[in-house]
Amino acid sequence: MIKKHHIIVTMVACLFFAQATINAQEFPIAVGNDSTFSGGAVYGGHNGLVAIYGDSNSPYTINAQLIGYPGNLIGSRISLNDIGVFPGAIPIFDGTNYFLVWREFNGTLKGQFIDTAGNLLGFSFSIATNLATSRPGTFNIARGDTVFLVTFIKSDNHLYGQIISKSGNLIGSQIQISIGSARENAVAFDGSNFLVAWVDGDNNKDIYGQFVSKSGTLVGGNFLIDGGPYYSDNPVSLAFDGTKYLLAYHETTDDTSYFVKWTLLGKFISTSGTIDGTITICDTTKLPFLPSVAFDGTNYLITWTQFLDGNMMGRFYNTFGAPIDTPFVIFGPLNNKIPVGGVGFGGGSYLAVATRCNSEFSDGDVYGRFITPLVIKDMDNLILRLYLDYTTPYNNSVTIEYDLPKGCYVTLRIYNILGQEIATLMSGFSLAGPHTIQWNTSRLSGGLYFCSLETNSAVVTQKLILPR
Repeated sequence: MIKKHHIIVTMVACLFFAQATINAQEFPIAVGNDSTFSGGAVYGGHNGLVAIYGDSNSPYTINAQLIGYPGNLIGSRISLNDIGVFPGAIPIFDGTNYFLVWREFNGTLKGQFIDTAGNLLGFSFSIATNLATSRPGTFNIARGDTVFLVTFIKSDNHLYGQIISKSGNLIGSQIQISIGSARENAVAFDGSNFLVAWVDGDNNKDIYGQFVSKSGTLVGGNFLIDGGPYYSDNPVSLAFDGTKYLLAYHETTDDTSYFVKWTLLGKFISTSGTIDGTITICDTTKLPFLPSVAFDGTNYLITWTQFLDGNMMGRFYNTFGAPIDTPFVIFGPLNNKIPVGGVGFGGGSYLAVATRCNSEFSDGDVYGRFITPLVIKDMDNLILRLYLDYTTPYNNSVTIEYDLPKGCYVTLRIYNILGQEIATLMSGFSLAGPHTIQWNTSRLSGGLYFCSLETNSAVVTQKLILPR
């Protein structure tokens, strides 16, 4: 007798997300004959601040510029009265003031607070000395609920951290975070602890993580986030979605070409350090570089630069890691300069900032653009029903049923756990009412997949587990 197993997963949804829109034009922040670069930007709702490296006096000056929504400059350039190394300062907002961190040429890590009116609060102060001068990505910063954690690589090539209060006081001693050498690093906060992630400085392949408490103590030990034989020696980016972290990073199997072809990947990491899955953000065909990830309370926005066409792209992902729209252009090339930059979220809006520069990352001009999160809309009980029917061990199939409250254009896609589309089951107009589509899964391995139903104004994604 043939045994039948039926698994039904029904999702009734009233809230869905419209396609992403860039709701403001790009605007110039620091352009002209002088060469400038931006190490980052932050928007708090009242206004925002963009860190700028270089001005008409020197390409090494540390500056900042206040901006307003939807793209106006507020006041003149703010000088921090110092010079430093590329890419200048990294800014963060603590809810009241801005805090900028940069490295001087002598290896001293400095900090400076600025209020939302653009006034320097007190004087700049030293956070650490003897930073590595030959390592890339030597420092970073994240805000906890009451303190900052600043991370930095010292001359012994180990990664360290320093807890700093919102008043600028160093709390406790420096913390050695990495057991071995380190290079590019990122840090984020989960409400209880900070997670620091970094690329191994010896083999340039492994990526490690370490949790640090708000008091500046290590929580557990160093743990491996990504290992294997492939190089990952480029910047990493980290964000937290309320449940888990997402780390965006580079990986390549090509380490011999003059122009290395990278793949951009993402790793989900639990608050206990468990790896919860991997997604592919962009493969080698687009020649991607420099991913940046931010979270808006509902979805992730990941950005990257594509050397294939010279565009800085963006794409939204849900917290399962499934893409919920198509990649879109944030900044395009201009005057033979390619945009490189990143994105952050604050004050209800994403702020993307890019430096259009030449292949030597010089002769730069800084631009910004605001991006609206995916808009929630009411779709009147759109129903996505997944009906898994395993009639025999040799004829596995999935029956996917969905109901539409009104006729519309529908696309039904299947993605694997890497975020790669593996099947388009429907692409066309569907009448109102119930619909059924059969999907043959006999050639697929068991595991986690995502079924995504898209209309012209909504996207709904459901996990789908194929047992074997």
